[in-house]
Amino acid sequence: MKPSQLAIVICTYNRSASLIQTLTSLYECDYQGDECVDILVVANHCSDDTLAQLAAFRAVHTQPNLRLDWIEEPRAGKSHALNAAIAHTRHAVLGFIDDDQTVEKGFLTQLLTGMKTYPDEAIYCGRIWPAWDGSEPAWVSTRGAYAIPIRPFPEFDLGPESLAIQPRDRYPSGGNIVVRRRVFDAVGLFATDLGPTGHNLAGGEDHDFLKRATEQGFSIRYLPGMRQLHAIDAERMSTRYTLRKSFLRSRANFMIRRDAHGPRLYMGRKILEHFGNAVFTLDASRRFFYLVRLAASLGELTGAIETLSTPAHSQLALRPDPGMLAIKGLAVLTAACGLIAWFASGAGRWAGLLPALGVAGLGTLALLAKSLLDFSQTGPRIREEVLTHYQRYTLFALARLTAWAFVLMLFTGGIGVLLVFMLSVLAGSGWSTGLAVTGAVLGILGAFGLQFVRLLRFNPGLLVASMHYRMSRVYPLWRWATPSRLAAIQWIGLGIAGLLFTAASWQLAKENRLGDLIALWSSTLFAAGTLAWAGWQPRALPARIPASRAAGTPPNILMIGSDTLRADRLGAMGYRRALTPNIDGLASAGALFANCYVPCARTAPSLISMMTGTWPHTHGIRDNFASDEHTRLKVTALPALLKQAGYRTAVLSDWCGADMGKYSFGFDYVDLPEDQWNLKYLIRQGPKDLRLFISLFTHNRLGRLLLPELYYLGGVPLTRPLGKRARRLVTRLAEDAQPFFLNVFYSTTHPPFASEWPWYSRFTNPAYAGESKFAMARLTDPFEIIRRQGAPKEEFDLDQIIDLYDGCVAEFDDEVGKMLRHLEASGLADHTIVVVYSDHGMEFFEHDTWGQGNSAMGDFSSRIPLVIRDPRQAPRGTVAQVVRSIDLAPTLLDLAGANVPANMDGVSLAPCLSDAHACPELDAFNETGIWLADIPGLPDDHQRYPNLLELMEVPDRSSGTLAIKPEYDAAILAAKDRMIRHGRWKLVYQPLNTGHVLRLFDLENDPACQRDVSAGQPQVTADLWARLQSFVHASGQVGPGPHSTQNRQ
Repeated sequence: MKPSQLAIVICTYNRSASLIQTLTSLYECDYQGDECVDILVVANHCSDDTLAQLAAFRAVHTQPNLRLDWIEEPRAGKSHALNAAIAHTRHAVLGFIDDDQTVEKGFLTQLLTGMKTYPDEAIYCGRIWPAWDGSEPAWVSTRGAYAIPIRPFPEFDLGPESLAIQPRDRYPSGGNIVVRRRVFDAVGLFATDLGPTGHNLAGGEDHDFLKRATEQGFSIRYLPGMRQLHAIDAERMSTRYTLRKSFLRSRANFMIRRDAHGPRLYMGRKILEHFGNAVFTLDASRRFFYLVRLAASLGELTGAIETLSTPAHSQLALRPDPGMLAIKGLAVLTAACGLIAWFASGAGRWAGLLPALGVAGLGTLALLAKSLLDFSQTGPRIREEVLTHYQRYTLFALARLTAWAFVLMLFTGGIGVLLVFMLSVLAGSGWSTGLAVTGAVLGILGAFGLQFVRLLRFNPGLLVASMHYRMSRVYPLWRWATPSRLAAIQWIGLGIAGLLFTAASWQLAKENRLGDLIALWSSTLFAAGTLAWAGWQPRALPARIPASRAAGTPPNILMIGSDTLRADRLGAMGYRRALTPNIDGLASAGALFANCYVPCARTAPSLISMMTGTWPHTHGIRDNFASDEHTRLKVTALPALLKQAGYRTAVLSDWCGADMGKYSFGFDYVDLPEDQWNLKYLIRQGPKDLRLFISLFTHNRLGRLLLPELYYLGGVPLTRPLGKRARRLVTRLAEDAQPFFLNVFYSTTHPPFASEWPWYSRFTNPAYAGESKFAMARLTDPFEIIRRQGAPKEEFDLDQIIDLYDGCVAEFDDEVGKMLRHLEASGLADHTIVVVYSDHGMEFFEHDTWGQGNSAMGDFSSRIPLVIRDPRQAPRGTVAQVVRSIDLAPTLLDLAGANVPANMDGVSLAPCLSDAHACPELDAFNETGIWLADIPGLPDDHQRYPNLLELMEVPDRSSGTLAIKPEYDAAILAAKDRMIRHGRWKLVYQPLNTGHVLRLFDLENDPACQRDVSAGQPQVTADLWARLQSFVHASGQVGPGPHSTQNRQ
């Protein structure tokens, strides 16, 4: 008998009779093959006689080529059972059958034959037919306009011919799929937040898994000979069951979608439409049809609401966060207070509500008019016909922000009206509508003024990102609004409000106005609870490491990165200011790689190279602008590889880290903003005046959940809240027996170099009065940052900007220190590898240009800090050898005891962590990114390509993703500057319209790359030029040959 390569998995919950029928059909399907097939039953939290029935069945079924076994999974939920089976087995192929389905004759033979016929396919599926017993209701046979489109039972039939199912086709049911193990290794397990638990009818775990698999490039092969019958009982045909199933299926389908987050207006329209059609009809078929549609629409809305409280995509069953549980409890209590206030106030509610509504309405209209009069476009300059296509979407986005402005004015104006009510109770003067209007106006203006002044002091970068006006106009206000004065103002205001509330409550009690007293208390608690819910950031508690974690468990891996962090800013690298004491301390306890280079100093290609261990020409992403179809990476990334080694993987970032979710890295847990390079995302940010007002009140939990495009607005500092969320996530990840891999990526050091108080003033000149006091002036969105990379040095207050940048570096280091102390407090420091890194550096006109990835001449953009501390290793200190960011992924795999794939271009640096081993001698390569402006500092006859307006397109207007037109790929590649670093030498290549320029630098004697020594070192130049040409040819580009070009010195 051949060894078993295939295992059939059956998950069951308290359905022993049905399970035995499924097993009987497998043993009676006439399988005569000489390859053994294992059958594994997972008893999922069963409390019936399932185990006894299994034992009895196995005792009488002794067919040698079918082997039955079972395990128990105590955690309720089908996904838990499926994942337990995957972990328990070692078979190359796993087939999944539900416990209420039976297979037809020849099932196993057809499956094995199909696998041999299509060996390159990774997933197989077959037919599922309902097994009718004659009791089905009439609606099952309904045809035409009112036929139920997706019925509440599995059925799948694509015809008699085998075919490949494409990503956009209908996915098969999970009850008849077969998956090769390499798919689980690449995309992970079934999502435990989806799927049935007991008999609750929820689903979606199968479609979510298949969606992730096809996004990774795996195809599904339909085998019509793999036939099953699904048992249909009378309960499943009832109206109640059908409506519940429709609701839960639609909820799950929405939660599976990665491009959807939060409720949308169309959902309410669909609910009202289906409700009306179901009520106002006498046709029973029509009524049932629209009831099913109504249930589906309600399920979609429920799924949308649930996405607000969970990360965009999570496959991890994390322990509840105590702080977040408290916040959810506060939200429930606050909502209850709001309802009590509404009913307790009775008819008198309109006396206070109408003035607030009127003032909020007029204020919103005035703000909208001002916003439209001073409208300025966010994002790139796109062709007129493309913008015309988004006119309706622009109106929707504007209406959405206007509605939010109205809600915020109503809330703040309502607080003013509430204070007027307290005063009227104390004065005994009766209710005055005029005073209520005045109170609403003062409430809105007071809230706006307080928030504006608070943010001006503590987070002025938020104001810079959305203000039309010169920031220098508010410098006197900033100087006046010291932290102590602001604290005094807030405490005095709270004290006065508290005294008013106490006195008014006492007066109402004396007058025996119980209804008004309840209304006052509940309204006040509603307002206070809303503010507390929005602003409260629970602190991270130390992790409780489970005793079940084995002694030989691989170490946790924590990566902490910051966008645009220069290597030379580390104190360990000799910088003139002590910016990084925490990173320096980490480096002294581990290894600091002083000469680590990225292959392209742009975020997307750099991060992908780092996380896949491959060059950009291998993984295929050469710059930040990639169409949707290119976001599925050609290679398997580090998170997916670590999952194969038993790790739980997660990523967390702010506005610079959207690429971690845009591309298929394979993280289990993703908490990231949407793609910033998306026209629809930029349109939703709206005009500046409207955006500024809303941002004042939504730089908190409310904004992150409901208005992420404003919360994650480019240039707005988010370092502190991100750090708190990261530490809470570490706690939750650590409370499991499996090791974790977490990547936390900050935007702290990215242009426009805004930071929170006191960091923006830590190194700047107090007497500075220019426009860059808080952030680099006139950089209010990512595309403005890019466009200004063509500006000359004279347009910048360079000393002030460098001081701001140093403050950002110091703030990032402070967050690193907080994380390291949290690891210590949690007992994780001795079990966690810590990596500090960046995606690229920054040029500050060292070679007549600034920005990231614009020049290969200096090292300030292409060289990054890389610190690795493995607590199992003795301190190594500074490593001077040249290494590459592509070496990090194989290094971490090596340190985790996992296999390093042969297709990785990088090599493991694990030997470098010890003094006992020598580092390998490596060549570092780098190429520039796309120039979207005329970059200063380039030779006059440097190769160039069209401007941004001509380069950019929106290939899929439904998604809005911005991309570079494919027809310009060759011209862009040909115009890239490139460099190679080997040992002390660095060769830079610049393509010209005729020929090219080669420059050689000796970095031991000239670290700033200011003196070209190619004329005095012809042999070194020729050797490095040959190496560089080989690399360019290997990337698939037909580069310049040694005889067809000239070196113009």
